Amino acid sequence: MVSKGLLRLVSSVNRRRMKLLLGIALFAYAASVWGNFVNMRSIQENGELKIESKIEEIVEPLREKIRDLEKSFTQKYPPVKFLSEKDRKRILAGREMWNTGLAMRTSS
Repeated sequence: MVSKGLLRLVSSVNRRRMKLLLGIALFAYAASVWGNFVNMRSIQENGELKIESKIEEIVEPLREKIRDLEKSFTQKYPPVKFLSEKDRKRILAGREMWNTGLAMRTSS
């Protein structure tokens, strides 16, 4: 009987130790996973920053060329010569065009 009682006492201590060790192991695993997650996130952010800086290096000369081109075009429209009243063409719109078309058909 003494040996059974002693065995129960030892096994209960071992169970508690095993539970404690299992709990510590799970906590350590969770901490490790969290650490890896944070580390990978910072690596990813650094990589994105490097890519963005490379893009900026490539795009900046193009922006400067665009600014130079915009400055070189000071005149928005080409010069237009002035036409006298006789030389101007009349733009027909809407009903006038319809009436003109009828007049042309009936006259021929």
